[in-house]
Amino acid sequence: MRGLSIAAGIAATLGGLIAAGSAEAGCTRQIINRSGYTALVSRDGGPWVAVGPRRSQSIRYRDSGRIDVALTCGRGAGPEAAAFRASYGTVAVIDRCYIAFGDGFFEPQLGGGFFGRKDTGPLALNNPRQGDLVVGPVAGACAVERGAITARY
Repeated sequence: MRGLSIAAGIAATLGGLIAAGSAEAGCTRQIINRSGYTALVSRDGGPWVAVGPRRSQSIRYRDSGRIDVALTCGRGAGPEAAAFRASYGTVAVIDRCYIAFGDGFFEPQLGGGFFGRKDTGPLALNNPRQGDLVVGPVAGACAVERGAITARY
């Protein structure tokens, strides 16, 4: 009886190892736009996806690669008319996905860009989860979208 339970344990362990060996990278993360800009996002040189002001969009990392971000005023503006533009590497390893930036300080222990020693403003990378990208409210707003506010004091 004991030999049968040991054999079953070994078979279960080998089955788990085989399943882990065939696992694919893949994480679903969020692009969150908390600004008045329209955020344009492109993965690995692909088409640009617009994320409107105060909206969010899911992004799926399947492979390591690159993500390009452009902040524009107005819905029809293209990335060539961006007020801000940046490009970052992305890492996707099994179920761990993140945006790589920074100088590699303690990267193997804490993850890429943990200390944020490289300024990425107006973007917050890997926040609130690894792989998320947030366009912060400090990024400002487009005068065209907000319109003029008039008041007398």
